[in-house]
Amino acid sequence: MYRTSGRLCREPAPRLRARYHRRVYGFLRGTFKLFLWLAVPAAIAAGILRVFFVDVVTVGHNGMAPTLLLGDQVLVWRDAQVNHGDIVVCRHPGEAGRFVMGRVIATPGMSLGMERDYLMINGRAPERRFHDEVVFVDPSRENQRNTYRLVVEQLGNDFFWSFDDEDRPIRIRPMAALSGLYLLGDHRAYPGEDSRTFGVVQASACIGQVFLRLSPGPDAVEGVPHGWFDMLHASR
Repeated sequence: MYRTSGRLCREPAPRLRARYHRRVYGFLRGTFKLFLWLAVPAAIAAGILRVFFVDVVTVGHNGMAPTLLLGDQVLVWRDAQVNHGDIVVCRHPGEAGRFVMGRVIATPGMSLGMERDYLMINGRAPERRFHDEVVFVDPSRENQRNTYRLVVEQLGNDFFWSFDDEDRPIRIRPMAALSGLYLLGDHRAYPGEDSRTFGVVQASACIGQVFLRLSPGPDAVEGVPHGWFDMLHASR
């Protein structure tokens, strides 16, 4: 509206539409500029991280379920110091060109054993707490459907989820003093993809530490966080 001859008159409709369009255009242009100011530095930073520090890895099996599932894309911090409880990606000790992923449950010098179906690390059983029973369908194994115990475990100050099968308890060969890293999958009933099969791994063979889920795969486990940008390494 505008004032003329002491009266309040309506602005012609075309002029109102033009003013509205200019305001919308100005808002969109400002938003786009802000996006560019934020996106371009972020893209440059991501490129630098990717080239010098970080690898993107796709999980190829469910040996680390329920923490990591088939199809998850994760970020691996290259050449990170390997600590007890870390999830790491390493070169397979017996097959050139193949990589393995697992949780470091023991480091060089530690001992491993079994006592009444419980894993013993340096003579002590890690703290474990039963949470629930869940049904898990594994598409990598012809959609096998099994019921597992969902357990919360602790290694040092790190807490994580694991799968346990009462009908197939974990079996680990006793080792008095490890000469390398012992990797174990969080899915304890999933054989063939950890140190139970291929033995210890040298720290020098490790590519880096898995620290973040960049994007989730198509499957999920009820009650277990499984989203975008999930941090996978608990603070110590």
